[in-house]
Amino acid sequence: VFGMIGVIKTFAPLLRRAKGRIVNISSMMGRMPVAMRSPYVISKFAVEGLSDCLRHEMKMWDVKVIVVEPGNFTAGTSIYTAEGIEKIGKEMWEGMDEEVRSAYGEELFKKKIALMKREVKNGSTDLSLVIDAIVCALTDVTPQVRYQPMGLYFKTRVFAAWHLPECI
Repeated sequence: VFGMIGVIKTFAPLLRRAKGRIVNISSMMGRMPVAMRSPYVISKFAVEGLSDCLRHEMKMWDVKVIVVEPGNFTAGTSIYTAEGIEKIGKEMWEGMDEEVRSAYGEELFKKKIALMKREVKNGSTDLSLVIDAIVCALTDVTPQVRYQPMGLYFKTRVFAAWHLPECI
């Protein structure tokens, strides 16, 4: 997020003069809180908040601010691998203090690591949805505020997280 802010600050004068646009890449996780994924989710919520505030601030110069919120495309990007998740999980477990380990328990921790490893394999390998969304965000005459390149399952989850009460 800090890198994103730095780039925006650097190019803001040019964007204002050109009536340009800012396209920030977030994630569906920026609109859907998920247990045990706090660092990632927090960073994506920050991108969403930055983009929404910036959209209002830049409106007076006719600068468009657009967010692309991809679903699960990790299988297509290799950002995460099952081996990498296992390694990071081991480091996280070893780095936790005893109180946190005791509170969550090793069984729950291992279940969450296994779930993440499955999700990496289940993600889409076809990146064309994401590429098409970015192209539209950059070139459409009247771009949407948000593009959500994802399948119906994730669109439904994001919609439910954003619009339904948490108790559901």
